[in-house]
Amino acid sequence: MLPSPAESGEDRPGGLGRPSGDGGLMAAPVADAFAVAAQLPAQLSVRSGGCFARPLPLDGSCAGAARRFFREAVAGIGMPGDLIHDGVTMASELAANTMHAQDNVEFGSNRLRPVTGFPELWIYARGSGARCELVCKVFDSQPRWKTGDLPDPTKHALESVNGRGLQVVNGLSAGQWGYHPSRARLGSWKVPGKVVWFSLRLPPSCEQVRSSRPRVSPGQAVNELEKSLTDRGIGGRLVRVDEPAAGLAVLSVSRDLTVWCHGGTVSWKMPGGRYERRLLSDLVDVAEQIICTHEELEAVGALT
Repeated sequence: MLPSPAESGEDRPGGLGRPSGDGGLMAAPVADAFAVAAQLPAQLSVRSGGCFARPLPLDGSCAGAARRFFREAVAGIGMPGDLIHDGVTMASELAANTMHAQDNVEFGSNRLRPVTGFPELWIYARGSGARCELVCKVFDSQPRWKTGDLPDPTKHALESVNGRGLQVVNGLSAGQWGYHPSRARLGSWKVPGKVVWFSLRLPPSCEQVRSSRPRVSPGQAVNELEKSLTDRGIGGRLVRVDEPAAGLAVLSVSRDLTVWCHGGTVSWKMPGGRYERRLLSDLVDVAEQIICTHEELEAVGALT
């Protein structure tokens, strides 16, 4: 999990603190997230089954930074050169889109470095064996698209600037891309926003496909999920129940969102009523999907 930024006691711009776990307000810690990210522990890597996360600059260098970070993230996993090239190209396109989504970036008192709400690049692996794939996500703190709806890359002419980057992503990923609500991983407080993502199926030659992930018990899974959700700012109302004899652990995230860990799987109810089920070994992606469900339910609650 990501380390907590060093606390400095500085309040949020406008005199507001960040929400504390009990729903009150407390002074928001301000740290240089770019410096913190450079010191992230080694276990937060694709090779170790963690999530590689880096902040992206707020200027025209963001696409170049995304290309560099993508190569850094996949180094050593045996990914073919042509697949790396496709991933680098798509990561660059998604990062470039964040230039139009910077309304909610917040700065410290010196106005030189953002402290939260800046774009982030995330890369991790999910699935196993023939279904193992690399997932790349770019987060920004704008919950929706500036144009209202997600641009449809199939309906934009090649000469159109709007949607051209998504055309590239749609083509190189063979349609394996999308977007969903999420929360930041970096920064002084974990603001809500959205991610745009793509995935690439990893060939059998990749180390990530051949290596087996350690088995996780339901109790261990809930420990990880509880920490992940707390680190992302969703820890104030978590309630858990463990039944080791039954091989069951339950985590209540909110009134409408409960997570069950049992029999090697994690399951929860989606806003539409259907149940989602994932393997315990995919906890990085599971946590991300639970956060997505939480944010969707929060949005529905805000409208009712």
